[in-house]
Amino acid sequence: MRIKSAFSTNVLLFYLLTAWLFSSCSPPQAKRLTSRDLSIERPGATALVVVQSRTGNTALLGLHISEIMATDYIRLETPAGYGDSYVAYTSRKNEVPVKPEKKDLSKYRLVFLGSPIWYWHPTAFIYTFIKNNDLSGKKVVLFFTNQGGLGDDAIDEWKALVRKQGGTVIDVLGINRNEFKTDEALLAEIKAQVGKHKPGWDVKDH
Repeated sequence: MRIKSAFSTNVLLFYLLTAWLFSSCSPPQAKRLTSRDLSIERPGATALVVVQSRTGNTALLGLHISEIMATDYIRLETPAGYGDSYVAYTSRKNEVPVKPEKKDLSKYRLVFLGSPIWYWHPTAFIYTFIKNNDLSGKKVVLFFTNQGGLGDDAIDEWKALVRKQGGTVIDVLGINRNEFKTDEALLAEIKAQVGKHKPGWDVKDH
């Protein structure tokens, strides 16, 4: 009886710990999108921002980059519910539905690719977009926001995927949302970081 009781207690503790871990990693509620959130075209743009953003934090960073660099902008459309919880999360290594899946990149010299960090890595959505597009000859900037940990291999893995598609990563910009208690503080940090990194995004220097 004691052995059975101890076993039951251990099983209960395991499930409680698992539930706590998943809930602490689970992202906040998704933001609903309108058509105006999804794309911007600027005449003569030679750079493009492509971003996946569930709650809007990474999109905010992407929009500011787009404004400062006068780029075209695409926010990837993803199926409702993906990422709402651990059980609704899909491995980054799986291909998933995303719109647009492909984009004619021929007129762009510089491509910014943005993703939130889910469970220590960029998401399957940005990976799917990269896998389905030819980045040959493109300079690429990776950017992300996170609210938790970042895997030791996360950025190297992301860079390797870009290289496999022919692109060259020239910079990485990341912002930890947990360090900023208000949206105003987050926006101020976004502006500061974009201003700091912008000189390195002149493709003529690379």
